Amino acid sequence: MLATAFILIFAAIFSLIVSKYIPKISPNYVSIFVGILCGLIPPVSQHVATFNAEVFMILLVAPLLFYEGQATAFNFVRHHLKVIVGITVIMVALSTLLAGFSLHYFLGLSLPLAFVMAAISTPTDATATATASVSEGLELPKKTNSLLKLESLFNDASGLVLLQATAVWLVLDELSIQHIMTDFFVSAIGGVLVGFIISMLLMYFRQHILRVFINTVSIQTLIYLVTPFMIYIIAEELHLSGIIAVVVSGLLHNSEERVALFADARQNFTAREFQRVFADLLNSLVFVVFGITSTKIMLEQFSWLNISLWGLSGLILYLVNLLVRYCYARFKLKENNLDAWLFAIGGVHGAVTLALVFTLPGLGVASEHFNLILMSELTLIILSMLVPTIVLRFILPKEPNRAETLAKLDQVRSEMVQAGIAEVHKMKLPTPITKLVIAYLKDQSRESTLKEFTKRWHRITRLPKIRNSRFQHMQVRIFQRCFFAERAYIRQAIHEGKLTFEEAYFIYEELLLAEALLIDPYNEEE
Repeated sequence: MLATAFILIFAAIFSLIVSKYIPKISPNYVSIFVGILCGLIPPVSQHVATFNAEVFMILLVAPLLFYEGQATAFNFVRHHLKVIVGITVIMVALSTLLAGFSLHYFLGLSLPLAFVMAAISTPTDATATATASVSEGLELPKKTNSLLKLESLFNDASGLVLLQATAVWLVLDELSIQHIMTDFFVSAIGGVLVGFIISMLLMYFRQHILRVFINTVSIQTLIYLVTPFMIYIIAEELHLSGIIAVVVSGLLHNSEERVALFADARQNFTAREFQRVFADLLNSLVFVVFGITSTKIMLEQFSWLNISLWGLSGLILYLVNLLVRYCYARFKLKENNLDAWLFAIGGVHGAVTLALVFTLPGLGVASEHFNLILMSELTLIILSMLVPTIVLRFILPKEPNRAETLAKLDQVRSEMVQAGIAEVHKMKLPTPITKLVIAYLKDQSRESTLKEFTKRWHRITRLPKIRNSRFQHMQVRIFQRCFFAERAYIRQAIHEGKLTFEEAYFIYEELLLAEALLIDPYNEEE
């Protein structure tokens, strides 16, 4: 298990690094390719343990859904409850029925098997990077993007309940519509209650210790990290929807952060950074697993007959879901033709679909059925990513040239540094100090070379420690004056229209962080 974790984490980090060198290709595709390479290398593939759906859901899917819920405003969800119920219950039921009967009619699959495959095909991927991977560099309408997010946050529970019911039908030849409906409402409502109650208790506990103790960042961060795992496990142990529970928890975290934005600014900032880092890592892990799993099955079960069956099954599942999604958006949500197609095509499948497949062995599904279902759903996932990646290029307008934006930011950042350097010259400092301060300021615009960095590192590491508090105070004052001049330049750039507020945010954030590091008492010489 330890070797598996090491290989997967290393592969995920490696794929994220590689994706930085090829920004035109989505990180998801890079992660899949790295996963395929891992699956093709026998020593690596042999050390990857058998996939465990429960571990996958707890360690990857639960925190991903929690982070995605946290990135969504609670009020936004509350005002769209009717839409959420429609696209996560009615549309899911229609997709399952039509896809199940289509597989039975066109491929001759038994109804129970066909409906198991149809149920798994309904949940879409809730991670923001899933949508971004198919619309990279394109302007997706905000309303369509919001609908896709709302759908993917809450449709996993309905897919899971349908899967469990149809799996019982397949294994025991028993099907109870009343039982399915009861299980769904108990699971969904129970998940909401568990997520809400535990999150409220945690919220009041965090706010309590915030007002009792002085520095609670480490405690708050630890609580934040374990929250999605704890809530998911508790909900599942109660036989309720852990998926909905963690989404609700994420939504409540969002509302808490908005209300207590300045009560603990350091903690809020730390939580956001953790969210960004872990969301990227976990999402990469999901697609690395995807690549390894699909490669293993292909090598073990390869035959033209199997490939044909997998491909046709996945194609039927994709086309039926596409048709239902389009019709629902066009006639129920009253979207225009273009937006209805965007909603239909934008339903990307990924982590949850993969996890649902791997719950089947635990439900008693035979191995021959499992392999067919797995490869069909993998075909569905691939189609749901490839089709919009290609089609959206022809129907969506392009975003403003990213390269031009980055070039503009680099130019403004360079001019900002020059404003700071000009302030240094006004101070009439000794030449060695002037050179050192300018070198540090140039680091903000990444203008210093590796050779210059190496020389400075070598020089500074050989200097004796300076325990003069007056010198340290002077150093802080020098840089504060420089940062003040740089912030003034950024404000002027916004006023003159050189930068938008959104573009200026990243540079301004870097300045504030630099000053925070400068005055941090833990950075002082001992």
